This record gives sequence, C-alpha cells and structure tokens, in this order.
Amino acid sequence: MATVTAFAGLARLRSHFPESGGVYFTAPNRLRACDRQLKVASVSAKALLAVGVAKRANWNRQPGRQFRSSRRLHGLQASAEKKAWQEAEDDDLWENIRGPPPGQINSFAPGATLKDAKIFAATRTIAVAPWSEDVTPKPIFAISDGPGVVANLVARMGFRQFGDITRSIVEVVDGVKTEEDVKAAVDKAATLAPEESLAIEQAGAMVVFSLANISLANFLVSECGRQGVPCINFMESAILAIEQRLQLPRGSEDVPDEPCETIFAVSDTSAEASYRIACKAFKQFPNVKLTGITCCPGIKSLQEIDHIVQEALKRRSLIIYTLASPGMSRFMRQQCERAKVLYADVLQPVVIALERYLDYPPVGVPGGHYSKEDELSAKTLEVAWEEKPMIA
Repeated sequence: MATVTAFAGLARLRSHFPESGGVYFTAPNRLRACDRQLKVASVSAKALLAVGVAKRANWNRQPGRQFRSSRRLHGLQASAEKKAWQEAEDDDLWENIRGPPPGQINSFAPGATLKDAKIFAATRTIAVAPWSEDVTPKPIFAISDGPGVVANLVARMGFRQFGDITRSIVEVVDGVKTEEDVKAAVDKAATLAPEESLAIEQAGAMVVFSLANISLANFLVSECGRQGVPCINFMESAILAIEQRLQLPRGSEDVPDEPCETIFAVSDTSAEASYRIACKAFKQFPNVKLTGITCCPGIKSLQEIDHIVQEALKRRSLIIYTLASPGMSRFMRQQCERAKVLYADVLQPVVIALERYLDYPPVGVPGGHYSKEDELSAKTLEVAWEEKPMIA
C-alpha cells in the first residue's frame, strides 16, 4: 500500500503538471526531478511497509489491536510522503514546481517538433464524463488590456465545448494596463481555489488572457505560477506567427520588407472569433497595412483545409484558426507544417486547458453544446429527413 501511495503521488504530479498547449505547467525536466524524489519516497515507503507488516503481524495476535495498527500504518505512510517533499525542497524542487517554467513546450506553436508533440501527448490526462452528470461550471477570468470583448468570446467559446453556455461563469477583467492591475486580478482568481487543494496544485480560477505588452504578460504568468492559478495566453500564438511572417517585433513602427496582403481567419462556425483575434493581433504592428482579412467560415471537410493552406502558400500569408474538432485541427496543423505556412491554433490549447481545469471532456464539435438561446425548432431539425420504402 505504501509503495502504491508513493507512486500515486507521482501520478498526481503528472496529472497536475502536464505539458499543454500554451498552458503554463511544469516542464519535463521537472517531471524527471519529481520522479527521482518520488523514487526515494517509494524506497522509504517500501521499508515502512515491511516494518508495518511485521508489526501488524505481531499486533494482530493481540485482541483489539487491528484498528490501532491500521491507523499506525497510515500514519507511517503520511510521514514518508511528508519526508519526501521535505527532501525535495532541499533540491529547490518545491520552488520549481510552484513557479512557471522558463519555457514551456507548446505542441501547437508553429515549428514545434514531433518530439515536443509526443511529450505533450504522453503527459496529457484525458477526462472521462460521468454518464448521468453535466459539467460542473467553475469560474473563468477573461483578462484583457482592452475592453475584453475578444477574451470573453474565446472563454465562452471554449466553455461551449463542455456545457450549456448559460451555465458558464466567465468574469471579464478589462483595462489591465499595469502590474498592479495584474496582481489584483490574479489575487482575486487565487481566492477561488478550493480550501482542500494542495499548495503545489494548479487550484485557482482559470485565467484566459490577452495582453499585448510582453513584459506584462510574463508578469501575469509569474503571478499565476506563484499563486497556483492556471493560465493561458490565447493571443500569443497569433502574434508570434505575425512577427515571424513580417520579420518585425510587436510594437515596431517599421514597414516590413515583404508586405502581407491578407490573413486567413478560419473556423468551423462563423469565423467571428478568429477574425477578431486577427484584427487584435495586427494592432501590434501599426504601420502594417492589410487589404483585408479572408474569413473562411463553416469548414467541414479536409479538402477545404487543403485548399486554404494552398491559397495561403500562394499569397505568402498565414492562417489563424479555431476548429473544435481535434482531428480537423490536427490536419490543419499537419498541412501547414508540410507546406511551411505559418499558423496559429487558437481554440484547441484553450479547450485542453479547460478540459483539465473542469475535469470533463469536450464534445469536439462545431459550436459545442447548444442552449435555449440558440435552440432550433423541430421543423428545422427535420428538414432533411426522408421516409423511404423497405428494400425487397
């Protein structure tokens, strides 16, 4: 039992600190450090188990000892786990776990390697939905340096993959311009952590944010790491893709050597979110003039994705997309990597972060769950139905 307990601790670490698309958890080298420390705990636990079994064998010969021996064994197990974490602190493991990593592996970033993606896949935990229960809503903070329209849209779009949007708890924190603003927002998110959560767990309210100032964004990540608040910067992948395409840093007032005439905003629904994200991202490049944004809504087939990638290649453009289907999203990434077309997957990293935060699986379909707000009539739903005779 003690050995199982020690390895359960490792499993708990892996489940709480995955490498996720844009979400800030511990890096694989820290997982290896955790492995080393917990192997020590496992050895100690085995020794304690042997002692416990021997004592238990003697005690159980005496009447009335069974209950006390069981309590004693549990106490020894708890002591072993506590000792393991104290030893980990001596190696700066505790500090490393609580803070954000200096650089996270992001399998969704343009140019990420297959090895990175495999590490991401190996450390991802898939939630399983109870047959008879809906998702339990948890608070989501949509933080922005602007009015918060896009952050709110992305947070709500992500939640739709898990449940009825009318049950979502999304709080918009807009106009975040200073470190004091960031601190106030993260402090509030941290207060919403369950009382029973461990200090090393990512326990506060989920933060979905968009901050143009990279220093301020890094400060927010640091604060979230310090207080155990999970966070994801949904805008960063889009800005990075534009920086690479223009060969200009964000905030630059220079004109690119090679202009970009358009950006492709792709979606399996209305493309409103990808369009707004493209507009917001391009505001970081004030002297870059686009002729427009090419919106590609309602994508339903792999052939459509292939065609969009080829058009983007011909026009030396890039693709910002929100696809609910993991398969469609993966295919888009695959085709972009093959064609060397820059891209930004905005939705899937948010969905994966929410999957872990809500401990519930997404449906992975365009539009997600429906609500009373957008419920269709029976006549509309049955428009394609057709009665056919039995085949003889």
